[in-house]
Amino acid sequence: MYCERCGKTIDEGLNYCNNCGVQLRRESPPPKLAGVMIASLAFITIVGLIVLAALLIGLLDRMGPKPEPLFAFAAVYLATLFGICFMIMRQVSKLIDADLRSRVFPQRTTPTPAVQLPPRSTNQLEEFREPASVTDHTTRTLEPTQLRDR
Repeated sequence: MYCERCGKTIDEGLNYCNNCGVQLRRESPPPKLAGVMIASLAFITIVGLIVLAALLIGLLDRMGPKPEPLFAFAAVYLATLFGICFMIMRQVSKLIDADLRSRVFPQRTTPTPAVQLPPRSTNQLEEFREPASVTDHTTRTLEPTQLRDR
């Protein structure tokens, strides 16, 4: 067997080349733990709800006319079940996040061209003129009127 990188002859049982250190055998990827945890989450939820239904049916016959403690038991049971499911979902999200961070995304080989800005304008500004007064413009255009005496 020959190394893919340096071409040196190597033994079949080696995982790495003795000459260049490249990995020879690809290790089998570990099973997707996130998928296993999602399946276990679904299993725990379904089994938990079935157990709750069986307990409620069994205890409802024995409780008699006052089932209020049974409702409290069901509320505590459901809160515990949802708490367990919530903790498993947090772990699943962490596993998915770690999996995304570990992936190597290919880098672009050609850099993207820089955006070209338009050239600066070198036009000269107009010469400074004194600002015109608003009252000058309005009084010049009005015709004189006669004032009425009161």
